[in-house]
Amino acid sequence: MDLLESVMLCMLVALLIATVTARSAGSELRDVGLLAALTTVWGAGTASAVLMG
Repeated sequence: MDLLESVMLCMLVALLIATVTARSAGSELRDVGLLAALTTVWGAGTASAVLMG
């Protein structure tokens, strides 16, 4: 795993934590949904980066 993949993985973990925190803090569902969608897209990008190289 090179530097780019490591940074992407750390960002993915941070987005997951932010999503869970926003959900448990009672933020608006629209905002939580947007954060969850961003996390999903970032996770797909991270997975493809790890699998490609």
